[in-house]
Amino acid sequence: MNDEFSSEPEVPLLCASRISVVYNLKKIPERGEPDDKYEEYDPLSTVEAVADAIAAFGFDVSLCEQDDGFHRRILDQAPDLVANIAEGRGNGRAREAQVPCFLESMSIPFWGSDGLSMAVALDKLLTSRTLGSEGIPVPFSRSFREAGELSALPALFDLHSRYIVKPRYEGSSKGVFSDSVADSPKEAEEKIRRIWRRYGQPALVEEYLPGEEITVGVTGNGHPSVAGMMRISPVKAGEVFLYSLEEKRNYLEKIRYDGPETIPPALRDQLGRLALAAFRILELMDMARLDFRLDGDGIPRIIDVNPLPGLSPLYSDLPILHRLSGGDYRGLIGTILGSALRRYGMTFQTVPAGRTAS
Repeated sequence: MNDEFSSEPEVPLLCASRISVVYNLKKIPERGEPDDKYEEYDPLSTVEAVADAIAAFGFDVSLCEQDDGFHRRILDQAPDLVANIAEGRGNGRAREAQVPCFLESMSIPFWGSDGLSMAVALDKLLTSRTLGSEGIPVPFSRSFREAGELSALPALFDLHSRYIVKPRYEGSSKGVFSDSVADSPKEAEEKIRRIWRRYGQPALVEEYLPGEEITVGVTGNGHPSVAGMMRISPVKAGEVFLYSLEEKRNYLEKIRYDGPETIPPALRDQLGRLALAAFRILELMDMARLDFRLDGDGIPRIIDVNPLPGLSPLYSDLPILHRLSGGDYRGLIGTILGSALRRYGMTFQTVPAGRTAS
């Protein structure tokens, strides 16, 4: 496990005491809007869990929603560091960069990756191209923006027999449904048009990988380390499995999570090396979750990179895989927090586990 509090930094330290948690609060979609419109946003229970875990280390914690009053409120709070879990407003492909870019412009330190890495990682096509150019295994994919490009579909099915169709820049499995797999150009076109109508963005047609799905957590900076990994599989096996929106919403009944001890050691080592390499290539910071699927030859390929992973202690993949790998929620938040503080040359007096800050 990565423990960012365990070693002394080699730079002069600034004392940190105030931390603001910046977030987007989950809302109920309006009539006529997709029911997953706010799927990436956090319920208050997650925001409070993050805040409570940070406060347990002795910090003075404030909450700050990214809404119309965000800019004024965060300046009034004057935090030493921001714990950013905000996904951004609107549906643009750079929305996850909104909060980091503002904080950078105001010289306010924050945990997590900067705006550039956030924007690239949200765009699945750019992420795949970047990693593929560096020799990281990724599935074949193509983006479709408009009807004139649909004539290319038959040629794609000469390359691979099955594809998954999903939005090009969404997270939390938005737009990935149990029926998002296409076995013909006709099916692919129907699902592409659904993405256009529902999300108003390009559709990504990606080679379907038939093997197991494994997700890996990474924390740290200059010397990042694997925070854990887990295998994700359906409770009821079938010919096709997608870790889709429906499965995530009903994970207790539909999904089985197995810890790293169930993954063969050689594959475990390979996954760790690839995850750390991708983390460095994309120049991520403090935390990320990297999702893999095995292809027909058993080669792990990266299907998604999330530098802003969910932090619900109950249902988010990063806390679950960390727990299955022997960690706990307080330790995970502490590692992420410590990584960011060290990066900015900050320190603080920690409160030992089991004690309450006075």
